[in-house]
Amino acid sequence: MNEWFYLFYQDFDLLSFEQQETVYRSFYNLVYKNTYYLTNDHGMTEDIIQESFFKINANVHKYEIINTNAWLKQITRNTALDILKKNHQLINLHGFNIDEGKIHIPEQQVEVIQQVEDKIKYELLHQSIMSLKTDYRIVITLFYINGLSYKELAALLQISEQAVSQRLARARKKLLQQFQGRWGGSNDWS
Repeated sequence: MNEWFYLFYQDFDLLSFEQQETVYRSFYNLVYKNTYYLTNDHGMTEDIIQESFFKINANVHKYEIINTNAWLKQITRNTALDILKKNHQLINLHGFNIDEGKIHIPEQQVEVIQQVEDKIKYELLHQSIMSLKTDYRIVITLFYINGLSYKELAALLQISEQAVSQRLARARKKLLQQFQGRWGGSNDWS
């Protein structure tokens, strides 16, 4: 991944066709699955990826990027959310009521916007869980997803209930940090 990212820092127009294609294909492969998950539409996914690529290429020089993959995915996620919201509003523009300078969005519109955000949050929560170290990921999964009690966890993991409690508290704290880092990313290119 990082092997091709340095090419973003070059003047993209001066790169050879092969280098340009390598950069775009690598970026495309990195973000396609997550973007398609949000849209369930191949054409819209490709449009979002292309717009994200242009944004990144135009703005990469302005930022010091620490985690390249996360940064690229965050920009693409934010672009997807913006486009989904904009397209929904454009498609359903006649459904809005304007009263005394205030826009009233029908409840159905709000529900769709909320569904999009919920889907994104679910995906980011899953990514956050998967990024936890193994001990934390196991205890979070067994407790919250499989519904095991502290006692059952202690027996299964062969540790005390107090150790389960401590590990679960640490795992929740780490999960919150991971999730907030993914959800609270910068979106100042709109």
